[in-house]
Amino acid sequence: MSHYITLKAGKERKKHYENFPVATLLYPKKIREAVIIFYQFARIGDDIADEGIFSKKQRLKKLQIYQKNLNKIKKNNLNVNSLFLDIYQIINQYQISTNLLQKFIDAFKQDIINNRYNNFNELINYLNKAAAPAGQIILRLFKEDSKQNIIYSNSICQAFALIGISQDFYEDILKDRLYIPKSEMKKFNLNISDIHEKKFNANWKLFKASWLKQIEIILSEGKPLISNTNGRLRLQIKIMIGAVNLLISRMKNEECDLFINPPKLSKIDWLVLFYRCILTK
Repeated sequence: MSHYITLKAGKERKKHYENFPVATLLYPKKIREAVIIFYQFARIGDDIADEGIFSKKQRLKKLQIYQKNLNKIKKNNLNVNSLFLDIYQIINQYQISTNLLQKFIDAFKQDIINNRYNNFNELINYLNKAAAPAGQIILRLFKEDSKQNIIYSNSICQAFALIGISQDFYEDILKDRLYIPKSEMKKFNLNISDIHEKKFNANWKLFKASWLKQIEIILSEGKPLISNTNGRLRLQIKIMIGAVNLLISRMKNEECDLFINPPKLSKIDWLVLFYRCILTK
């Protein structure tokens, strides 16, 4: 991993996009570089899915190039672009299944084709492709990917993703994308027009309380991963769980309008979380 033309681009892309700090300085250098490369893979694919100036057909065609590159490295064909050359080296070095990358691509396709979900289970199934593979890759990089740890990690990744969705309700609807399931919209008598008009009324406040409770339950199912891991990975998991809990706490505030001012974490917040997690067992 010495040349890494893509590593520099990956670092810049990471600075621009992330809500949660992937590949932080907590990771050993080689693992940190590997995570940045995977992060770039995910962000480029996500950007393709989000390119609203292009039709669905055009975006799917662009994504097909991504798919062809992945298909080639599955067959040890290295006639691929530099990003996939780096990915090929990493997956062979750490014995990472290409199925995890395939799940990401499937999620990108789903974002292009499907912009609504009928119920919460459908949304979770999507997140198991769009978010859970990231946690499984990190576990594999640290050689901590037992079956039970993967189950815990999937829950944590689902919670992370749901918090990210909660921060982006307004931005997503501008792309005609709504992750709130139809069943939830009906249950709380919610209107899509409210998001467009940024009207966070009483019904939305009731929905917010229920939505955040579901995220808390999912996050709690993944918390045992802390005690199942060690060292830098354990500290990182503690920080990430602490970050989600902090955002949930701020979103629960009666004055928190998720359409106008969804809470974000500042550098100071991350620093406080870091020291708090170091000092607690």
